[in-house]
Amino acid sequence: MKQDFKFLEGKDSPATDVLKEISTAVNILIDIRKDIDHMEDQLKDLKKDETQLSQEDVPNLLLERGLTSITLESGEKIEISEDLHTSLPKDPIKRKVVLRWLINNGGSGMIKEEVKIEEPEKSLIDYLIEEDIPFERIHDIHNSTLRAFFKSKLGISKGSLQEIEIGDIPKEASIFVFKKTKIK
Repeated sequence: MKQDFKFLEGKDSPATDVLKEISTAVNILIDIRKDIDHMEDQLKDLKKDETQLSQEDVPNLLLERGLTSITLESGEKIEISEDLHTSLPKDPIKRKVVLRWLINNGGSGMIKEEVKIEEPEKSLIDYLIEEDIPFERIHDIHNSTLRAFFKSKLGISKGSLQEIEIGDIPKEASIFVFKKTKIK
């Protein structure tokens, strides 16, 4: 609902001062957010330049001259070595291919196997306990679900009534309640 503040025009009143103060603060916030966006773009560009120099330009300059290390006049020692980044694919089919390759190529010892059974029968759990077979019960809640639950219970969600106080929640839940300003 948009407020009409025309009745304040030309009047020096506490309401006019408050409106000016809010307007000033919001304008500063807008400028800061613009600065942050600009600096994040600059940081992205700097990281790209750093990667280009670190992984391409400097190694090529040294290797073209048959060098893998050099000490500069300023005392910095420069060394070129090989490194890599890797991760298992999230796609199950691709992941299976990589895991199979690792097993066939001496990497089976580093693979951690975890078995999950949706809603296991009590008899299965009892059997595992009786046979002293190690197992782990995993209980999980998606972060968004947990967040929505606490927002509702604390009366933060739109249309919800507060049912509990923040102090009623165990500190281990690591809840941080904060104010947020949106500008549309």
